[in-house]
Amino acid sequence: MKKIDEKYLEELSIIKASKHKQNIIDVLSKGNVMIPSEIGQELNLKTNHISVNLKELKEMGVIECLNEDKTKGRLYCMTDKGTNIKEFL
Repeated sequence: MKKIDEKYLEELSIIKASKHKQNIIDVLSKGNVMIPSEIGQELNLKTNHISVNLKELKEMGVIECLNEDKTKGRLYCMTDKGTNIKEFL
C-alpha cells in the first residue's frame, strides 16, 4: 500500500467524523459551484453551520472560494485534493 501523508490522514479523519463536512463534499463533488445558502438549502442546514464547515474545508484545501473578495454570494467548488478525498468517503 502506498504511504499516505500524515497530515492528509488527519484531515481525512476530521472529515469522516463530520457528517456536515461529508455532505458538503458530496454536494460540491457533483461539479456544482454554489453559494453557502444554496448548499444549506440542499442539505437542509442553517447557513451558519455551512459557513463554519466551508471555512474548515477551505483551510484544508478540500474546497476553494472562487470570489474571495465578495462578502455576499461567495462561490465554492471542489479542488483536486477534495476530489481525491471524496474517493475515501
